[in-house]
Amino acid sequence: MQRSFTIGRFRRRRDHIVRSASRLAATFTAALILGSVATPRVVAQAAKPTEYDVKAAYLINFGKFVHDSEEQESRPSFDICILGRDAFGQSLNALASNETIDHLPVRVLHPDVTEAKSCGIVFISSLEGENIREDLVLLGNADVLTVSDASDFLERGGMIQFLLVQNHVRFAVNLDAVNRAHLVLSSELLRVAFYVTGKPPIGGKP
Repeated sequence: MQRSFTIGRFRRRRDHIVRSASRLAATFTAALILGSVATPRVVAQAAKPTEYDVKAAYLINFGKFVHDSEEQESRPSFDICILGRDAFGQSLNALASNETIDHLPVRVLHPDVTEAKSCGIVFISSLEGENIREDLVLLGNADVLTVSDASDFLERGGMIQFLLVQNHVRFAVNLDAVNRAHLVLSSELLRVAFYVTGKPPIGGKP
């Protein structure tokens, strides 16, 4: 009986350690990406960041870990564009204000899909539903990083898909889609992705 009790207590302790380590790993992963973003305004709004607070911070940081593999014309700002319903509230706007990417001011816009071709990042709402495939076709191979929280976004040809893993926001990457747009994602970003599909570009920068 004593042996059975000891084993049971050991297993409960082991399971607790595993769960704690998983939470710590997820927190560290988010901190690694989010660390370069100033978030005091978001924190001030809510003691515990919401799902879309975290996604907003990720969007800002994605812009800092992606670059064009081909020479592009200079632009006056780095635009993060939303297609479909904007569920970010004030989070994305608060983070974008006074923020820069490649020394450019960050703007949050709500263009139509044709105008979105000039954006740095396009977030496509999951509520776009069947329109997501059409949006991606219309964006074509424009040098735009496409991001969504739609459950099958990578399969439809999107580049980065948000995931909820044990109540933590993570992301997955479709490198084949990224390569078609002549974009390169930093190896630092790829290392903390939940998973990556596709192959890196031949001769591309890590």
